[in-house]
Amino acid sequence: MGSKMIRDLVILLAIAGALFVGGYFTVREINKTDFELSHQVSIEQEEELGNVLKDVMIDQYKIVEDNMADSAIQAIKTRLVSAIDSTPYRYEIKIIKNEQINAFTMPGGNIYVFSGLIKAADSPEEVASVLAHEIGHAEKRHVVTRLINDMSTTAILGILSGGDPSVVAEILKSIAGNKFNREQEMEADKFALQLLEDSHVPPKALARFFERLNDKDFDYNEDLEILMTHPHNNRRIEQARKYKTRNNFKAEPFNFDWEKVQQSL
Repeated sequence: MGSKMIRDLVILLAIAGALFVGGYFTVREINKTDFELSHQVSIEQEEELGNVLKDVMIDQYKIVEDNMADSAIQAIKTRLVSAIDSTPYRYEIKIIKNEQINAFTMPGGNIYVFSGLIKAADSPEEVASVLAHEIGHAEKRHVVTRLINDMSTTAILGILSGGDPSVVAEILKSIAGNKFNREQEMEADKFALQLLEDSHVPPKALARFFERLNDKDFDYNEDLEILMTHPHNNRRIEQARKYKTRNNFKAEPFNFDWEKVQQSL
């Protein structure tokens, strides 16, 4: 038996073992709360996992850097993160060159926004609202909870001990296809609306973005992955519409030409 065949067999056995252990621990942990599950993985371990997955992301996708769109996203990130009282994360937000309307959060405060979403948004405030929602998932540790539910703590920590890059890539692909549950989405929305207000961004921008997708009949198009992870939900739009800001709230527009930002992609 050749060395390559032996290596492939070892990888397959490792995957099978991880799936078995994952299934066992998922049954054991099914009645635990999100808080209890998320604290089985430390922030340091989450950041390490995020770095592993980030390396794979860089290999798989074209990352947009050092142009007007990247500068705009970094300005939006700075505004949002600066308004958080305290966070354990060093947030990184990167643009992926892809026409899908999508954005997602990975472990360790790594957020990716697709160029298609930026082009679909009518304003930087709409993009800020989506990013605030993704930051909400990170701050509430929904990403870690989802991973534990899918793979178990043992399997996650096993990734950190090393492994074949192709196996990690398959794990990343599997994670990206999963959904947050309704409660997690609502919790991230609630966090986002408060963060937008604290950042002097109109919270109604979140409602406007999803209404725009609905108006364009994007809400049931399964090819638009943001709508797989952020399902059509009029209740969520209504919640954003009805959000009451403080009496002294004053919006501060972002200081860049949005059309030029979009054209830079």
